[in-house]
Amino acid sequence: MEDDRVKKFIESRDGQELEECTKVQLQLVADHFGCRLRSSRVAECRIEIMAQLKAREEASKEGLPQVPASVGGNWSDEGSSRGSSGSSRRSTKLEILKMQLEAQLKREEREAQLEREEREREAQLKREEREREAQLKQEEREAQLEREERKREAQLK
Repeated sequence: MEDDRVKKFIESRDGQELEECTKVQLQLVADHFGCRLRSSRVAECRIEIMAQLKAREEASKEGLPQVPASVGGNWSDEGSSRGSSGSSRRSTKLEILKMQLEAQLKREEREAQLEREEREREAQLKREEREREAQLKQEEREAQLEREERKREAQLK
């Protein structure tokens, strides 16, 4: 069962509708249009769907065969094309590759950010552990001094 947001996007192909779709809804949109999603991340799925639909739209305007659902697949027929259709396919391919590279760059930036955050958390945990150890040593010294003082007082009595 498709919900309203999926139906709205299918009818309008408005990117804003796609931006509000959940992962499940994106899969429904992809299934409807016969798109193959390679990523499991929502933001990347949105980019893939829009890129594939745009490539198909451009191909249909030029009377070219549909761009395969597996965007980024085999484009071997492109080299043999001449004239504006070959140029259009190349520009479409370049645009799709650009979008894929942007998605990859965002993914790598997120991963790098997560790694930095993880290192910061580990460093913070080590600092806290050193502080706890120092506090424990201080408490042990104070306890030892207290025992020695009680012992001296006991000896004096």
